[in-house]
Amino acid sequence: MARSASYQCPHCSSGMSIRSSRSVHALLRNIYLQCNNYHCSFSAAAILEITHEISPSAKPNPEVKLQTIKELTERKAANDENMENNENG
Repeated sequence: MARSASYQCPHCSSGMSIRSSRSVHALLRNIYLQCNNYHCSFSAAAILEITHEISPSAKPNPEVKLQTIKELTERKAANDENMENNENG
């Protein structure tokens, strides 16, 4: 069973509930949160974005293009090397 996301109110530190959400596209959702503390009653909007894949899908959507964690790690390492070369020369 999947676990639901847990959010903390930035004002009173109580838990927040997702009241609703709206899909923007396959990788992006707007979520609307409300503080569970009746005396606080803070509400907010947030963005939930899928940024990269950790494990590939067994039924991939050909319209969804995501970098793998390996590609992101290799890219970061390559960029770090370029930064070191620029600092030394």
